Amino acid sequence: MRKNIIRTAIMLVVLVLHTTTVCAQNRIDQMVNDFSTLGSSKFTSIVERDPSTGRVQKVVKVLEVTGPKAANFRQVFQKEKGKGTFIHQQEGEEQTMTLSCETSKQVRLYMLKTVGRTVAHSAKVTIIVKMKKT
Repeated sequence: MRKNIIRTAIMLVVLVLHTTTVCAQNRIDQMVNDFSTLGSSKFTSIVERDPSTGRVQKVVKVLEVTGPKAANFRQVFQKEKGKGTFIHQQEGEEQTMTLSCETSKQVRLYMLKTVGRTVAHSAKVTIIVKMKKT
């Protein structure tokens, strides 16, 4: 009985940790999707496929936003920093935040570059999703 309780507790912890990583991805991805339709943004998406199977191998998305809404991305990256490998660098007015998450099926890299020391005046978000070979 005690072993079953311990196994269940371990399974719940693993499930919560996995869900947390996915949640980080969903928030940033959703924000990029929302902002990609705004008039004050520039959005590019590239999909690389295996020519023999047609399966997606890599997806690269780049979103550039100017104006007061650029600061929203800093807030989301700061909130998500504990949900993967996070690196924050600042040089003068430019800040770069990188978040990487890995699952059994893919590796996701999120990079944010903003200009503006306290308030971001512009933001460039790059998302790279590389599928693992199965």
